[in-house]
Amino acid sequence: MQDGRLLAELRQHYGTYLSDYLDWAEERGYPEANTLLNYRRALIGWYEARLREERPYAGDVYPYLTTVAERYFGGTADAVAEEFPLGDEPLAYLPEPVHLDARGQQLLAALKADADCRDLLLLADYHQMEAGAIARALDREGEIDELSDQIDACRYDLEASVPGGALLYRPALRVAGRQDLMETLGREEPEQEEDPAPAPAPETADVRLSPRRRRRTLGLPTPAIVVAGLLTGVLLYLLYDTFYANAAPEGLYADFFDPYPNVFETTPPATSEERDLERILYYYDRGDYRTAYDELLPTADAYPAAPLYLGVTALELGDPTRAREWLARVEDPGPYAAPAAWYRALALLAAGDRARATGLLRGIAGEADHPYADRARELLGAL
Repeated sequence: MQDGRLLAELRQHYGTYLSDYLDWAEERGYPEANTLLNYRRALIGWYEARLREERPYAGDVYPYLTTVAERYFGGTADAVAEEFPLGDEPLAYLPEPVHLDARGQQLLAALKADADCRDLLLLADYHQMEAGAIARALDREGEIDELSDQIDACRYDLEASVPGGALLYRPALRVAGRQDLMETLGREEPEQEEDPAPAPAPETADVRLSPRRRRRTLGLPTPAIVVAGLLTGVLLYLLYDTFYANAAPEGLYADFFDPYPNVFETTPPATSEERDLERILYYYDRGDYRTAYDELLPTADAYPAAPLYLGVTALELGDPTRAREWLARVEDPGPYAAPAAWYRALALLAAGDRARATGLLRGIAGEADHPYADRARELLGAL
């Protein structure tokens, strides 16, 4: 089961690897008409391989995409698994072919006819989302039991609509899920990401604890970015905000990510502003990064370390773009410029911008007195 994070990764991977993939396909002379189609098919294959309950695919994304796309170009993607030795290579995770007979097509049509049940069943059984995750996405957190009963009823009614429906359900659902993802990825456009401008100054410079509240300001997405074929734009926002913007750091950079330590562990606060910051960092130290982010916002211009902590907190919340915005506001030169550079490199890596992350890491590694020089060299060796 998943919480929706893989959907966000799927969309991110589309833009991250598209340019390299197009160059790869052109170098091999593959027909242009099928190039993007096979890219989307390979991405969906990766997604399903990651969702496997037993031995999910754990290898690199790009080698999987080119390996599977090559099979599609050659017309051999439907080969049975017995042709390949068991292991962790992409060929051991070829997408499972699905062929629906007349009754299967009838079940698929029945599934598409009921939009509400279709969305619930795709989320629960194709995307394998936990009931609590679906409830949060639908703003029904207090109705998890009722929602689970509704999903069960939708599944029962659909299976009963066609003779032998229980056996046909999974194949038909997989076809519907793949069709939706093909439509979603087909709408994606490659984006040239530029360095973000520094985050705007807060409206007030008052440094005080504000009432605890739930903010929805991190990484507001545009409509149709995650599962455009499934739910409304509002639900898309909730999926992103709940499951991606709040996700813990993942990927290679997570192996090198540690929250920046609380500066007051070694140096007691000397001013009222610093005392307020120390109180706010209580949430940070507890790992309550959502509240920490909320409370840090009013301190952004009041204390030199605040933008650094806001950037690190945004990384913890899974929003590398907003993290870079805050880290760009750290004074340079200044006492926190060095850690800000390190976390900016991690944010670039988290956003999939390996080229600029590598450039920044090389600069850090080349400074003999940089406190993160050794870590930068170690990370460069792992890239």
